[in-house]
Amino acid sequence: MLGLAVIADDITGAADTGVQFLPAFAPVYLLDHRGLSLDAFEHPPQAISVFTSSRGLAVAEAGRVVRAAGRAIRGFRPQRVYKKIDSALRGHIGAELEAAMEALEAPLSFIAPAFPEQGRITVGGVHRIHGVPVAASEMGRDPVAPVTESVLQKWIGAQTRWPVSHVGVEAIDAGIEAVAAEIERQRSRGVRHITFDATEVEHLDCIARLALDRFPESLLCGSAGLAQRLVGQLPRRRTPAAGKPAAVLPAEGGRFLFVCGSASKILRLQASVLAERAGVAAETLSPATLLGDNALSAREAALSRAVAAFSERDLVLQLSSPGRGAAVAEPQRLVWKLAEFAVAVMVRAKAAGLFLSGGDTAIAVLEQLDVKAVRLERELSSGLVCGTISGGHLSGRPVVTKAGSFGRPETLLDLHRRLRPAEQA
Repeated sequence: MLGLAVIADDITGAADTGVQFLPAFAPVYLLDHRGLSLDAFEHPPQAISVFTSSRGLAVAEAGRVVRAAGRAIRGFRPQRVYKKIDSALRGHIGAELEAAMEALEAPLSFIAPAFPEQGRITVGGVHRIHGVPVAASEMGRDPVAPVTESVLQKWIGAQTRWPVSHVGVEAIDAGIEAVAAEIERQRSRGVRHITFDATEVEHLDCIARLALDRFPESLLCGSAGLAQRLVGQLPRRRTPAAGKPAAVLPAEGGRFLFVCGSASKILRLQASVLAERAGVAAETLSPATLLGDNALSAREAALSRAVAAFSERDLVLQLSSPGRGAAVAEPQRLVWKLAEFAVAVMVRAKAAGLFLSGGDTAIAVLEQLDVKAVRLERELSSGLVCGTISGGHLSGRPVVTKAGSFGRPETLLDLHRRLRPAEQA
């Protein structure tokens, strides 16, 4: 029987949440919703983290995809399901949550996107990133899924058919009995979604304990922050067959390719720090170079430069910064072309492993490499997840994923130092 299943709307979120459950379940596999199967693994999964790639879909299509994934997962009879959402509130959270609840026959949801370790908290009902209301942050200008409301209950309520209520930090601080009583009062009024304040990990502990002990029929919905607190309250059931995590770092016998497809300014800064301070090569690609019908010579020149650089040292591939107010007409095609370029580099020069940031970019690269699954191995730092590729010609090689907006300016530099310890002064 499967111990746990995670449903996430993007691959980096599925990775950084699925890896949290390794202390209780191993092995944990990262799987695409389009090929859900528990067969043909060397070690049968104890937990799976499924990405639906639904954040950028139309709302009705996102619901359909999540509903289908939920039904397939229900057939595996997991002991618990966790619905992962973006800690910055991007995506069709309400519609996807209700689709999952219908598929799993869950009568109630607990929604707590806070991730205090990453500066994401909810207080007074307002969700904030490093103190800034989320709609006023760069998430309000996200090119795929902009967040236009910072009040959690209102943002979720605008996306759902069923009533939504909120539990404030004062009630949580009053203790688990007080919160349980408040939830029962709200349920008696027909509420089916309950959002929560959370400014500290202790608040997330309370929410996880409520779901486990008092409301086991509820569907927990949160970021990797809530997942961390949930796993700490689950019994350990790692199996002997799971073995120890693979020794996937450092990278040897080739070079590490960093593919940075997220539009996040944070990721752009991290890639810049890596290139400047670690001597890593960088190739910056414009939308015109990747998408232009008459840009074949420019693409070939860029590919030749990238292959030459990657033959000698690690390489960053990234998109050029869009001009102020600029929008890419074909974002999905751009992502696919960036992935195509990255795979072409790896075909011509040996890759020891991959770093992928930007959910759509990661999926496109893994799909073009014919990857079947990723066995999640460890979290190197908050939001930075290392796994082992299963399937395709890079099978057995390490892959590291990160949400674009996570981390410090030195996050990629720190990763590189772990990959190349002998090169550090």
